[in-house]
Amino acid sequence: MRLHRSILHMLSSRARPRDKSLPKDLRLQRWKVVKGDTVMIVSGKDRGQTGPITQISRKTNCVYVKGLKLATKCVPKSDESPSGTTLVEMPIHVSNVALIDPSTKMPTKVRLELHANPETQRKELRRYAVGTGTYIPRVPDLSYQEAWADGDADTDPDVVNKVSFEPRAGVAPFPVGVMSEIKNRYKKHY
Repeated sequence: MRLHRSILHMLSSRARPRDKSLPKDLRLQRWKVVKGDTVMIVSGKDRGQTGPITQISRKTNCVYVKGLKLATKCVPKSDESPSGTTLVEMPIHVSNVALIDPSTKMPTKVRLELHANPETQRKELRRYAVGTGTYIPRVPDLSYQEAWADGDADTDPDVVNKVSFEPRAGVAPFPVGVMSEIKNRYKKHY
């Protein structure tokens, strides 16, 4: 059921979800931190503690750091939470975290430089620590691979690697009947 906006403004904020995203002109265009980076919190109750970034919210300019800035959340009682409460990570504004320099293990400011790969001539933005000039590579996010598992419908690697077609001169790759089924019979041939 959708309500008209004249009625929606009379309802409490609990009844209607509030959009917490920033306007597009206030969102960061270039992010110097990515998921998986180790950062140090520079302000707030967890100041001085380090941890990896688990999530980034580009709509609110915030990051979530594993095990830091925890808050208690009420949840239904279950075997995992018999007390009915659990700890959740809260967002931290990106200006309140500093990237860790891999060479000194200290927080550092980051500068972005355009780098061209000499072999492919492909350009990319690279991150460098301001104090030491150390290159800080982006950590690839491979967390999706943890859920990978072989199932009943998966094809065996031996079958995939088997060569099933050997090209010969004068022999079409498909039988004639298959080619007639594939071609578009509605296409006009002039």
